[in-house]
Amino acid sequence: MKQKNIKYLVIVFVSCFLWSCKKELNVFPTTSEVDGNVIVDAKSAFTVLNGVYYRFANAGADNNTIPSVRWCDVSESLPSEMANTLVIPGGGDNFNEFTFDSKSYGVDGIWNYGYALVNAANGFLKNVAPITTIPAATKKQMIAEAKFLRAYGNEYLLLFYGEYHDVNSKFGIILRDEFITTDNINVARSTVAATYTSILSDLDAAIPDLPAQNTKTFYANITAAKILKARVLINRGIAGDYAQVATLTDDVINAKTFELEPSVKDLFLSNGLTSKEVVMNVQPFATENYKFQNYQYYQQYVLTDSLKSMLTGDPRAEWMYKDYTSRYYGVIPEFTKYYSGDVKNIQQTPLSENCYAFRITEAYLLEAEALALLNGDLTKAKTLLTTIMNRAGITDVSAVINAKTGEELQLLVVKEEMKNFIGENGGDWFALRRLPFATVKKIQPAITAATQLILPIPNIERVTNGKVDQNPGYAN
Repeated sequence: MKQKNIKYLVIVFVSCFLWSCKKELNVFPTTSEVDGNVIVDAKSAFTVLNGVYYRFANAGADNNTIPSVRWCDVSESLPSEMANTLVIPGGGDNFNEFTFDSKSYGVDGIWNYGYALVNAANGFLKNVAPITTIPAATKKQMIAEAKFLRAYGNEYLLLFYGEYHDVNSKFGIILRDEFITTDNINVARSTVAATYTSILSDLDAAIPDLPAQNTKTFYANITAAKILKARVLINRGIAGDYAQVATLTDDVINAKTFELEPSVKDLFLSNGLTSKEVVMNVQPFATENYKFQNYQYYQQYVLTDSLKSMLTGDPRAEWMYKDYTSRYYGVIPEFTKYYSGDVKNIQQTPLSENCYAFRITEAYLLEAEALALLNGDLTKAKTLLTTIMNRAGITDVSAVINAKTGEELQLLVVKEEMKNFIGENGGDWFALRRLPFATVKKIQPAITAATQLILPIPNIERVTNGKVDQNPGYAN
């Protein structure tokens, strides 16, 4: 990228983020404006680390300049469009229809999100390293949190833009372990193997120094890190990975630091962030209504026929969507997972802005899927799966009981993951892709080639960074 483009990006970051942080969060995002001399003690280190969490939440401002968490843009709607669980009503949904290319609107959204988070974490790690006035234990935990957040950013980038499924592929991501300057901006992609090694190294370094429970649920803890590691391993899927997934998830389930909500409906519509099931959330601004506007006011996303079919006979069909007659689109299944109000006379409800990055439910389902992929202890896998289904109010689990093979059981687990994590943390899309490709195409018919399972590298990155090769299957 040319130096003038770097300067432009710095101006954008400062004007869009620094104002919001100072005014609303009292934190600084880690940009070149604070690189080098902001961290001088524990208090200033906490301030800058909060800026990294600010990136994790995808915080900024909505179209009316109201400070808002925009987690739903990168972690809820887009992955669910690709998974064929949510769709834009009226058609023309590039992501649900898989008509996008490297220049399409939105293809760069997760790319920008991931690298903003990674860069902020790198800035914090660089600037906190030489500070000797921070108590040793405090500093170790802050470094662990930053490494967890960097691992999260790199994992997200890999799962969307890298050939995550092929450890021998050269198409990993751009690995950055230094704060971006004009001297190191143009970097080639690392291999998939090297990318996984970097992510797992960060997580292995973070886990011993993270607390069982942090001061707030929107800060990292050991359970979130172990679940993230399980996510990484189940998607890599090489020898020994599924067994590690089972061990990691068993650890966090048996620790009982976090426990399942008796009713998943109560979690989303009654208890919210106070639920013991919430491992790590994204804290909304007190004044925002961004997510409510997306899902209820503008009805930008509705359930697909595919997901409605999966929900046939499922009690979640009564509250995860409600039919609404739109003057533009006719009867639409409005997405109401976070909304307990009336779809005809809409008013923002207390929990409508909540976002959930990690829930203990994921540990149960990842362990069940790992055991199914191993064709191992299917009895235990069935118990884990039915436990989650029971929390959703499902009493007929005969299909699970009657599953004879690991392949049959994995399909049932994945369908539950898709229903459980629709519009939440990308879990529906990541789970779908772990099925055999022929099955993926049945659930998401818009996918015609395996190369479509990952996004193209955004055109702007290719233009400004000549060292980055495009993903296979994309022309530019």
